[in-house]
Amino acid sequence: MRILKDIDRQTFKDRFTTKEDCYFFLAELKWHEGYSCKRCESGMHIKGKQPASRRCSKCGYDESTTTGTLFHKLKFGIDKAFEMLYEIVTSKKGANSIWLAEHFGVNQKTAWLFRQKVQIAMKSSEQFPLEDEVHVDEFEIGTPQKGEQGRSKSDKKVRVVIAFEHRKGKSGRGC
Repeated sequence: MRILKDIDRQTFKDRFTTKEDCYFFLAELKWHEGYSCKRCESGMHIKGKQPASRRCSKCGYDESTTTGTLFHKLKFGIDKAFEMLYEIVTSKKGANSIWLAEHFGVNQKTAWLFRQKVQIAMKSSEQFPLEDEVHVDEFEIGTPQKGEQGRSKSDKKVRVVIAFEHRKGKSGRGC
């Protein structure tokens, strides 16, 4: 996701103008260390059926560039998915599914499901910890219970912890 955050909107639009641009970019990311067949582990391949896909020369398995990625089994075009991904990753507020559905002309549930895939992929895997000045706050959400004071503990309350980074005078990522 860092790749998308580092480019501005115009550069993004120039770089990913067609579906083929998206497929070839994804193929480069997926097989940058070389191709290995998922079935027989052979390193030899020929061109597959779809753009930028690989077909194993030994067993004939045709692997799509989208297999094992966020874009696997999409219900809409990969070019549209790349644009949605860009909006989700670069938007300060995270681009809600209703706006995504209206803006990109897809069903709201489809937009929500794709956004969920993106959010799961973006979850911190401790590879990119928050940096510089990190602000943390916690609070509890719940309604007051009869016979208990306002800040008392209860099983019906949920504790929320928020952390975000403050870098170069601006708010950065949060979790």
